[in-house]
Amino acid sequence: MDFLLGGCAATCAGFFSNPFDVIKTRQQLHGELLQRTGQSVASPAGAATTTTNPYSSVVRSFRSILRSEGVLGLQKGLVSALAFQFAMNSVRLGIYQTAENCEWTRGDTPAATLLRSIVWGGLSGVVGSTVACPLYMVKTQIQARSHGKYAVGYQHRHTSTLDALSGIYRTHGIRGLWRGYPGIVTRTAVGSSAQLATFSTCKDLFAQFDWARESVAITAFAASMVSGFFTCVFMSPFDVIATRLFNQGVDAQGRGLLYRSVVDCFTKTLRAEGLHGLYKGFVPNYWRIAPHTILNLTFWDQFKAWRDLYYG
Repeated sequence: MDFLLGGCAATCAGFFSNPFDVIKTRQQLHGELLQRTGQSVASPAGAATTTTNPYSSVVRSFRSILRSEGVLGLQKGLVSALAFQFAMNSVRLGIYQTAENCEWTRGDTPAATLLRSIVWGGLSGVVGSTVACPLYMVKTQIQARSHGKYAVGYQHRHTSTLDALSGIYRTHGIRGLWRGYPGIVTRTAVGSSAQLATFSTCKDLFAQFDWARESVAITAFAASMVSGFFTCVFMSPFDVIATRLFNQGVDAQGRGLLYRSVVDCFTKTLRAEGLHGLYKGFVPNYWRIAPHTILNLTFWDQFKAWRDLYYG
């Protein structure tokens, strides 16, 4: 039941955080492998080459998407995004909750508890992302698709989530659905460890104060805001890498046109765009993660409360 509740909670939260996910994806792909001077390092067929930036800030990104695609553009890739949230978090939160129920995340000291939380957070993230990898790839490719000067990265021509999954499978087989898998595993392991460990630690820390003990909601909000920041700091470079690995075009053998591996993507991005390139989309990523964490864990707690009420 914990697995199902975790997936349902993340799906509900994903509906509200998806617009920031779309903006984050566009910002991460804009100027891909372009030198800061504007000189192109690589420009394969099908990739957008514009050097103007319609996604230079969160506000401008909202305006650009509304202008080019309307309100529905802010919820681009919603079906695959919600499917990913359910598949990944039902496994991730289910495993982590099981570990907490069995007290495997608790140590003899606060430092030992933090370390165990990091390990179980990372492990649960790895398993969850392994299951949901194809959905993350499709979500990324659909969210990146636009037209004209608003197009960024390689432009895939999927018409729906099912069309994308079936098309990739027909062309590249089962391996094609897990292309870029090392990118999402690294991303989710780091992000999940940071998120769950800092959230649990912050809740324990805030519990020492009267204002926190008087309101569970305020405690969750404060812990989520702090957790979201640290999650973004540690995860953002790997999030950029995962986005680019999944969105890049492939040749007839299913090999990436730009990147061969996580390390190759990291070094090429750092060489061409500097540290700034590895932190593209940081602000919308934070405003995606922090509210998503609040909503996700709030829904999760509420669903568990209903379960305990009706099933004892």
